[in-house]
Amino acid sequence: MNIAEYILGVLQSQERPKTWLADKIDISKQAIHYKFKSNSFTAEELLRIARVLGINLEELKEKV
Repeated sequence: MNIAEYILGVLQSQERPKTWLADKIDISKQAIHYKFKSNSFTAEELLRIARVLGINLEELKEKV
């Protein structure tokens, strides 16, 4: 499992679309689709995503 798959799983469990996440972390909808497709998130983006979705970064580290 990669980071994008993990985040997508959390989004699905919370019944939220990727576009919602894009709005919350202040990036464009096009950018969020690219980031999921290419599995390319910056450290800052991961911190913002973790905060918004309530992801424990230690748990994330163990699962990917």
